[in-house]
Amino acid sequence: MNANDVSRILLGTGSYDNVKSGNTVSVTGDGGAAWNYFGPSYKKLAPRLVTFTPYSEKYKYLLELRKDPTQRERYLQFRKQIEEEYIRSYYELRLKELDVWDLLKTFEERFGDHTILLCHEPVCEFCHRRLIADYIELKTGVYIDEVAVDTDGNIEALSPIRYTKQLQKLL
Repeated sequence: MNANDVSRILLGTGSYDNVKSGNTVSVTGDGGAAWNYFGPSYKKLAPRLVTFTPYSEKYKYLLELRKDPTQRERYLQFRKQIEEEYIRSYYELRLKELDVWDLLKTFEERFGDHTILLCHEPVCEFCHRRLIADYIELKTGVYIDEVAVDTDGNIEALSPIRYTKQLQKLL
C-alpha cells in the first residue's frame, strides 16, 4: 500500500450535515443516529467516554463564555485548553497504537474506495474526524480533504481546522 492508495481509499472527512451522498462511514459512538444516519460505521475510531465526557461538560461552559463579548480572551484560552486535553486523550486512547496502513486496509476491505468519514461537528468546530485525518496525513504524507457532498454527488473541498501541530507534539 502506498500514498496513491490512501487517496483512493479515503475521499475525505465531513459532517453528517454537509455530506448528503457518497460512500460514507460514521466514526461516532452513536453511529450517526442523532442525525438520522443509518449507514456503515467504524466505532473503533469513536472517542471513548473518558475522552468525550469531560470535554462535553467543559464545552457547555465554553458556550457560555462565547456568548459574552467581554470574555473573548477567556473563551479563546479555555477553548485551547479543552481542545488540547481532548487531543491528548484521543491520541493516547485511539491513535497512539493505531497502525494507519492496517486501518486503511480495513477500510478498503470493509467499505471500498472513496470513503468519507463522518461525525457531528461543522467544519468550523473542533472535531475528532479531523484528528483522524491529520494523523493519517502525518503517517502517510497524504492530506485528507474535508468535503461537502450534495445529493447529486457534487463535491466541494472545505477548509477545516487543522491539528497536525498538536499531534506532532505527541508523536
